Amino acid sequence: MRRTFIISAIALIAATGAAKAQGFADAKIGIKGGWNNSNITNGKEGNLDDSKRLNSFNAGVIGAIPLGSTFEVRTGLDLQSKGIESSTALTGGVKTTYKVNPMYLELPVNISVMLPFNERVKAYIGAGPYAAVGIAGKLKTTTETNGVTTTASRNIEWGDDDPLDGDDRHGTIGSGQFKRFDFGANIIGGVDFGKFGVHAQYGIGLTNTAPGSSNENNANKNNQHRVVGVSGVFYF
Repeated sequence: MRRTFIISAIALIAATGAAKAQGFADAKIGIKGGWNNSNITNGKEGNLDDSKRLNSFNAGVIGAIPLGSTFEVRTGLDLQSKGIESSTALTGGVKTTYKVNPMYLELPVNISVMLPFNERVKAYIGAGPYAAVGIAGKLKTTTETNGVTTTASRNIEWGDDDPLDGDDRHGTIGSGQFKRFDFGANIIGGVDFGKFGVHAQYGIGLTNTAPGSSNENNANKNNQHRVVGVSGVFYF
């Protein structure tokens, strides 16, 4: 599945290059990178706790293929760093802070409307689905006990879940366990200035990332990613 995912992303980027080579002068390929601010919903209602937001990053390859004079497809392959950071004060003078930071390869396919200011400067807004596969990540824990601080770090555990059927292993976000596959939607916008651009997006995860979430009684039913990202773009 991971190999198929990566091959599909490369094929989309290659299609952008082929479109440009075959006379679609407005087709573009570029690289992008920037800042993410992420969170994960909690509870069956899918609420967000703003105190758990995590600052991280994004980077990737982007392709833009025009569909006539008004619309375009914006796709590529992104490395998206997501997760949360949370502190818990316990009795006895103990405070625990954990940062869970899963990283995904993400394949977005967005349809955007082009809003040109002139021949060189163009704004765009759009939306579309994404599919993502988890590839790495860390769970870092810091414990403060009566002025003494200890830290621990370990790799995130990925469930070998089927994207359609879920995972029969049970776990929680706080334990560092995640389903490997994620699906959702992006809302995007930005401005291109010729070779350079600014890109913004809001990613809305639509699948529960916690293993064992097929159980309707699981309190973590709605552990879904929410990510705001801003990137700089350079087009070749």
